[in-house]
Amino acid sequence: MNKPELPAQCRVEPKAQTEPEQELSALGTLVPMRWRSIVTIVWLGQAIAIVASGAAAYALIWYITITTESPLMLMLGTVFFFLPMAIIGPFSGTIVDRYSRKAIMIIADLGIAVSMLVMAFIIMAGMISIPVVFIAIAARSICTAFHQPAMLAAMPLLVPSRHLVRINTLDQAVQAAGNIVSPAIGILFFETIGLQAALFADVGGATFACLTLAAVTIPAAHMAKEQRQTVRADMLAGLRIVRDVKGLTALFVLLAIGTAAFMPLAALYTLMTYSHFGGGGFEAALVEAVFGSGFLLGSIILTIWGGGKRLMYVVGASLVLQGATFLVIGFLPSSMFVTFVVISGISAVFGSFFNGPLNSIVQRCVSPERLGRVMALMGVVTSLAAPVGLLIAAPLAEVIGITPWFILGGAALISIAVIAALMPTVRTLDIRNQQQP
Repeated sequence: MNKPELPAQCRVEPKAQTEPEQELSALGTLVPMRWRSIVTIVWLGQAIAIVASGAAAYALIWYITITTESPLMLMLGTVFFFLPMAIIGPFSGTIVDRYSRKAIMIIADLGIAVSMLVMAFIIMAGMISIPVVFIAIAARSICTAFHQPAMLAAMPLLVPSRHLVRINTLDQAVQAAGNIVSPAIGILFFETIGLQAALFADVGGATFACLTLAAVTIPAAHMAKEQRQTVRADMLAGLRIVRDVKGLTALFVLLAIGTAAFMPLAALYTLMTYSHFGGGGFEAALVEAVFGSGFLLGSIILTIWGGGKRLMYVVGASLVLQGATFLVIGFLPSSMFVTFVVISGISAVFGSFFNGPLNSIVQRCVSPERLGRVMALMGVVTSLAAPVGLLIAAPLAEVIGITPWFILGGAALISIAVIAALMPTVRTLDIRNQQQP
């Protein structure tokens, strides 16, 4: 006997099994379904590498500081870091847009591991010198010239548009966390074992980053073979992209001027502790840790907040407030070390609101298959401007001292923010939801 059918209004239809909807990235592409897991794995490797790299970098800087006590040598060390990136940057951006960004990042990390391993053995052989340290810095710079644009071009493909500023800020948050512990680790290795120990730590960190990158899938967004021209033509196309996005050229010019003003301050920070305030390794590590803590705090605030809709306002406020703190530092007498430490932490909080929003503004203006070249050109702008600022400041700092540069640099950052606010094309760059063809 058949069962009687229920009235239609009483029937319960089984729910359809629906797949969760994929979100769109800031570049209009579908983000991976498991994007949170991918980002977590990638940044776990990057975090370990950043801490190890920071320890090695600080040990190298400390070696230059105590060996030479020279602003010129410290600034030359910074020049050796930025100049290779400036020379290689246009070429590396084209490579990033042509091939797998994941593979490029892995090869760059392997390059860091191999070069630091070779340098560690050279130091163990007793051939440590300032030129050797400069070579180690330059080798890392060459690898960074490929890794940085590949990372910046890959991230917008991995996360939904609404999280782009937060993910960009994650980079500086990890850097800030590294700044808290890396100087202490670098000084510990340097004082107890030797400079080579810090370089071996860098080798381990870079190798771990390679393994985590190998474990994930990053969406492909490179140019099709039929779209590729010569490397030179692709490099020139990158320049045209920047030119055609209204306001982007002016933004890059202001970025170059700001970098030229800021980099001498960054290069002189350790010497400010050592020479002006009479501090040693502990005091230098303390300043770096406080600066890193301030940067981390600001990064956490920005990550939670997201930056709002008008990111150029955030960038401008960051410049004005950090410039003001540098002005104050420039007027501090040598007896006010504690005040210097506190203001350094406050300065770092303000400075943390610059890079994440600025990168997000640029990333949203360019299509994914061309973003590598634009981010590399952005790196070239800063990498060329940094040595220019350093080469101007270095000989003068030998004559007039360190503190005047904090006053001049602070005033320059404030002036750049005011100029940007007076330029409508720059001021409104972040609210034009354009995708450049």
